[in-house]
Amino acid sequence: MDNSSAPGPPGIVGGPRYGAPVIANPSVSPAAEAARVVDAVLRDLRVGDHRGVVVDSPPGAGKSTLVVRAAGELAAAGQPLMIVAQTNEQVDDLIERLGARSPEVRVGRLSAVDYEASDRVRDHPACRVGPKVAELGSPAVTIGTAAKWATVTEGTWAWAIVDEAYQMRSDALLRVAPRFERALFVGDPGQLDPFSTVEVDRWTGLSWDPMQSAVAVLLRHNPDLPVHRLPVSWRLPHSAASVVAEAFYPFTGFRSGTGPGDRRLTFEASTAADPADQTLDHVLDQAAATGWGLHELAPRFRRVRLFAKSLDQTDTDAGLKLTDL
Repeated sequence: MDNSSAPGPPGIVGGPRYGAPVIANPSVSPAAEAARVVDAVLRDLRVGDHRGVVVDSPPGAGKSTLVVRAAGELAAAGQPLMIVAQTNEQVDDLIERLGARSPEVRVGRLSAVDYEASDRVRDHPACRVGPKVAELGSPAVTIGTAAKWATVTEGTWAWAIVDEAYQMRSDALLRVAPRFERALFVGDPGQLDPFSTVEVDRWTGLSWDPMQSAVAVLLRHNPDLPVHRLPVSWRLPHSAASVVAEAFYPFTGFRSGTGPGDRRLTFEASTAADPADQTLDHVLDQAAATGWGLHELAPRFRRVRLFAKSLDQTDTDAGLKLTDL
């Protein structure tokens, strides 16, 4: 595996990773290029024989849209599946999206005993909530957090979709792996690796280091798994895509879904008298012109004043008073 971050040939943002890097083809529209990759991913799910499929995605490239579409198509084909997300917020967001795209698909929401369904979950036309799989009524899609799935000890699903897979620790994947036969892993490789507050020296260098992401360990032990890359960010403008790609995605690369003149940010002339406001205006002007800007906030000081309250001539009660917090 070549992890070189040296610039590639013209048209490439970033260097190689797991094969050929993403090459921006100016003759193909961003929408067509993105659709080609999504079609390839779905084809691998339908006819491929690998136990897993990995999809790398930059910010704003349609990770959630892909997860929801793949879930709907697998469910429509009669294959029960489980979805593993990393937070309750992600779970509820996916349920809302599933309801909008495939309202006929029954969904089971695995939850804690004291979980209170959000409006998004209650508004789904066919979603049942419960702390145990047996209480969900055998839905086409069962969805929960990785922590909740780790408590499930029985049952298997033909497919699993692991959303935000780069946020998942490798040991968390090991705990849920017995529950599925094949899996789609979707995530953002530019995110920070999992971290821990305990000493991790004992695992450093091991191929199954639990402080590595689930995808990193998965590919280390299964190098032949197909890896797709969503090539277009619809969130980042043309002026910012190359900056973000070179800083956080040197091994994958992507292009912006918009061109130099498609998106524009303008500001009215500033009338600020405060120097701090003028500095912020300058940074905003730079961001509008170049696609990015850095504004450092002034440091905040906490003043701690020790005071004493006299109870009598010989007894003093000392305490702390915080001001200007």
